[in-house]
Amino acid sequence: MRNAVNVLIIDDDEAHIELLKRAFDSHRASFNLSTQSTLAGARLHMQNNIPDIVLCDWLLPDGTGIELLSPNREATLFPVVLITSHGNEELAVGAMKAGALDYIVKSPDTFANMPDFVVRAHREWTHIVARKEAEIKLQQVLLQTVESLSLMVEKRDPYTAGHQKKVCQLACAIAGEMQLDHNSQSGIYIASILHDIGKISIPAEYLSKPGTLDPVEFTIIKSHPQVAYEMLKSIDFDSPVMKIVQQHHEKCNGSGYPFGLKCQDILLEARIITVADVVEAISSHRPYRAALGIDVALKEISTNAGELYDPDVVDICLKLFKNGFKFSF
Repeated sequence: MRNAVNVLIIDDDEAHIELLKRAFDSHRASFNLSTQSTLAGARLHMQNNIPDIVLCDWLLPDGTGIELLSPNREATLFPVVLITSHGNEELAVGAMKAGALDYIVKSPDTFANMPDFVVRAHREWTHIVARKEAEIKLQQVLLQTVESLSLMVEKRDPYTAGHQKKVCQLACAIAGEMQLDHNSQSGIYIASILHDIGKISIPAEYLSKPGTLDPVEFTIIKSHPQVAYEMLKSIDFDSPVMKIVQQHHEKCNGSGYPFGLKCQDILLEARIITVADVVEAISSHRPYRAALGIDVALKEISTNAGELYDPDVVDICLKLFKNGFKFSF
């Protein structure tokens, strides 16, 4: 036997509440009804009684029903259906944009059909929650896969172990300081973890060579962004991860590779990773030289801001280190 649906009705019009109660009378076994007449009363009630669905009047004595909607939709525990006596398109659009599950206008018919409506709305919400949970699980699996791929690169190139994580740490800090949107920051996280995955195709002796690479060897090394693009292009990321990785060695003046793109043609996410990559690489040990230190790395990006590196990204990076940023890996 299915559990009864817990319905919270918030309305200061006693006549409307009475009509709703009558509509549910013949379905008492399927619903548990609670009523409140104010937002304050509803919030107090919900501290100990989380409803399965809320039917909330638009205009209440202490505010509007839209105030009940959570600004963080991912954290919403229950669906809210806004109801009003005098609806219009503007209110409907505002309600849906704010995160209401639905918006309906009060009428004898809507009151009479409310039990069926609530069943459909609750079912829809259940499907939405299940889909969100599945998406979160898929995202977790994706990130675990990304980190596993990153470890594969470190196995091939032990001299730069930790490089990708440190680049990721700095790139994400820059993106956060620039207040990029969630998708961009997520893309930067994944792309920076994977930016050197194309090195899987590079002979190990080139990666660990203690001396200078000859022109042929360097040409092969320079193929790794395009190899990475080919590896990642079939994966359905929420952001253009494959293009970000493909462009992480491009430079603002067109002297980079693989395409010689100039600043305005390079994705911002790639420009951020470029700066993080250069800072980490210069400051750390490499097979062909000892670590040069963070001061040399910061001088490099400062000197070449606007020429090789995005000046806005450089400014943010310098600010982070001035304020105490340190690699923690």
